[in-house]
Amino acid sequence: MTDQSNEDSSVVIHSNIIWKRSVIAIVLVLLCVSVFAVVRLGKLLVAAPEEKTVHTVTTPVQEIKALTQVTFDPRAGFPGKHRINVLVMGIDDNWTDQNVMYTKNARTDTLFLLSLDFDHKKSGMLSIPRDSYVPIAGTNYSDKINSAYASGGPERSVATFANLTGVWPNYYVVLNIDATKRLVDALGGVDVNVEHEMDYDDNWGHLHVHLKPGYQHLNGDQALSFVRYRHSNKGLAPEDGDPRRIYRQHVLMRAMIDKIKTFQSAINSALLVDTAMSCVSTNLSRTQIADLAHIYQGIKQDDIVTAQLDGSDARGANGAWLVMLDPQQVNDYINWMVKGDEPAVWSITPVEVKGGPRQEAAVNAIVTRLRAAGFSQASAIGANPNPGAPTTVIDTGVQDENAVNQIARILGLTNSSIVRNAAQPNHSGWTPPQKISILLGTGTQTASSQATPS
Repeated sequence: MTDQSNEDSSVVIHSNIIWKRSVIAIVLVLLCVSVFAVVRLGKLLVAAPEEKTVHTVTTPVQEIKALTQVTFDPRAGFPGKHRINVLVMGIDDNWTDQNVMYTKNARTDTLFLLSLDFDHKKSGMLSIPRDSYVPIAGTNYSDKINSAYASGGPERSVATFANLTGVWPNYYVVLNIDATKRLVDALGGVDVNVEHEMDYDDNWGHLHVHLKPGYQHLNGDQALSFVRYRHSNKGLAPEDGDPRRIYRQHVLMRAMIDKIKTFQSAINSALLVDTAMSCVSTNLSRTQIADLAHIYQGIKQDDIVTAQLDGSDARGANGAWLVMLDPQQVNDYINWMVKGDEPAVWSITPVEVKGGPRQEAAVNAIVTRLRAAGFSQASAIGANPNPGAPTTVIDTGVQDENAVNQIARILGLTNSSIVRNAAQPNHSGWTPPQKISILLGTGTQTASSQATPS
């Protein structure tokens, strides 16, 4: 073999190592970043004894060996599985009057299920509000879901989630508080759009958020501030709450994945993997994580679906705010994101149909057809402000972006009739509820005739 061919071979091997490490990092981000974003200073929790993940140091030879072991059978670590579900948890921290941090009786500050579909190489992330009021597994009482960890660790959190959803997670991941800062800094920072001014100080909670609106580059501390922000010092806005925090977690996750894909250095990518691994405690082994990385090679943004459970606010007996989940909504989301039944989410997708003068019959016919197709929340609300324009279907950011495509097909409309215009927060950070609006306008004879129930 010539020197040139040796050099070419070394370049190929070097590139493959970078690629595999980068995919491992992407998988770790999928597992971890939403919680990295909101947890606060805390000790690394220990995984099951046989699968401890604590600051493991590997040599380059060991790293290459671990990677090559998954080359031919990446599903070997998950025999017989077509899909796995991972419950990801991040614990909060507490502070004494002497300003000392402690984690005893820590609660989960963030909780989400990561459902990984091996056959289609897709993933779904379903976030659960931390204040959700649910029965706590192994007890005879109900409380906020974030309290399950305080009384029984990850095992009780897993069991509580299973009781709520009917899905028992195969694995769990618990995240170190310092993870967001360390991982974002290891990436060299990330670029995100800060939608509105964030100005907040909580000295007791050791949280200081000072960000101006606009697209910008954030370091680790700033990224942590971006997702932990709750409300303004000025008192101009209601509390941002879990829905907006979860939304920003998803924004950060996608920004981090985009940044990982730009890595060209084997040293940097290896550092990122080691940084991520040192921030988690899990009953997934390092080899299984490498298996996942191989399965999810080439993952794209469109392959990652994110959603969050919602509910109504209520006051508990002690005056604390609670989130009361709708059991049917929980079931619909699980059927969609975990069981692959996409029409399940259509039943909880708000759809408004608006027509102009003398279009009442057409509007009602469309509502009837949409409900028959599974869009049970379709209703005739308001008037089309511009009935002289062509019929338009507007998506303001509903959970399942394919829902608007299905509605267009039901109405016999082309993709040119679809407008995706995600609802944006106002100056105080409030975002209108997401929905689909059908503005019935000119050229609707075809759509209205097809709107008759079959």
